[in-house]
Amino acid sequence: PAWLRAFRDAQPGVHVELIEATSDVQLAAFERGELDAGFALHAPGHAPGEALGLQRLSLGAEPLVLALPDAPPWSGNGRLRAADVLAQPLVIFPRAATPSLFDAVLAFYHHHGAAPVIAQQATQMQTIVNLVSARLGIALVPHSVTQLQRPGVVYRKLPGALAGAAPRGETSLLWPGDAAPAVQRFADFVRAMVGG
Repeated sequence: PAWLRAFRDAQPGVHVELIEATSDVQLAAFERGELDAGFALHAPGHAPGEALGLQRLSLGAEPLVLALPDAPPWSGNGRLRAADVLAQPLVIFPRAATPSLFDAVLAFYHHHGAAPVIAQQATQMQTIVNLVSARLGIALVPHSVTQLQRPGVVYRKLPGALAGAAPRGETSLLWPGDAAPAVQRFADFVRAMVGG
């Protein structure tokens, strides 16, 4: 929100229309020429939109943390056991929405000799957190999602036994190489905000 306010103040003649969309929807819109820029969540080391010739600016990577129902045995600050975490039903985004991050979460489970039981899929992080609140399962979410405070949900770091292979999420700004000057000004503005 602060970036959007600052960009609008700096570029009052540029109209910004926000559309909430997952990475797969954004890439399809880029391919059709319907999108000027987008923020995409993906696994580090992957470059969404590379096949489309999109420019990419990393805004940084962050660890995934647990979103847990605020109910026993998860409530409180007690020690989390790796086996208990791995055995819980998982609420996750569909693979089509964010393939590289979905694959990283499954690789994390497989690394620890487990196969996740997917209880529910949802495309938006806020919906995933709400489903955790409804006690449908647990979720692995980017650390920044912990700002979404929801009654019935607690956020915890992965237990030490799982932390070594913990998946991470990266957010990138994407835009076409032949973007309009206003889009390039936005990309330059975001680059300045992240110190790139």
